[in-house]
Amino acid sequence: MPSGYIMPRARSSQYTTRAAFCLLIFFCGINPGLSDPLDFNSDDTVTVTAERAWEGEEIDVVHFSGQFELRAPDWYLFGDAAVVYGNLENPDRVIVTGKPARISFLRDSEDDRNSSGEEERVDGTAAKVEYFRATDKLIMHGRATLTRKDSTLTSEEIEYDVDTDRYSAGGAGGINIQFTTDDD
Repeated sequence: MPSGYIMPRARSSQYTTRAAFCLLIFFCGINPGLSDPLDFNSDDTVTVTAERAWEGEEIDVVHFSGQFELRAPDWYLFGDAAVVYGNLENPDRVIVTGKPARISFLRDSEDDRNSSGEEERVDGTAAKVEYFRATDKLIMHGRATLTRKDSTLTSEEIEYDVDTDRYSAGGAGGINIQFTTDDD
């Protein structure tokens, strides 16, 4: 090809489109925290992945950075960084930050099972998600959203008790609750 050769514009645009499409597929394919629906598995495997991990000065404290993901049989966390307190297989507390950080879990309560007998799935997103696994308390800060049953709650801060299915929310901008009505 001559050194002064310029590729025709239509051909260049076609290559740019293909390259952008390939990059989109590549980046969407490696970001499991954004894929849906989340598949909770029935085995007892807990998987933790991240780009980097290190133990803290304290006993049983592990820090993670870069594409943190914790996947367990009945709960899931995803974010940019995390600190796990306690045993990795069953931690007492996990703090995840991200843009946004995400949490999903299945509520294990006989009273709140849906009509098909399955456990209820709860999803949350926020800049910071703090999950107290030992007490089943969830605290979310920064553009927090909690989706459960047929409602979505949005607020700057949300505290949620998983066992009792009760929340407290507030902060700058107030709260917004959206309900999906069942017109059967």
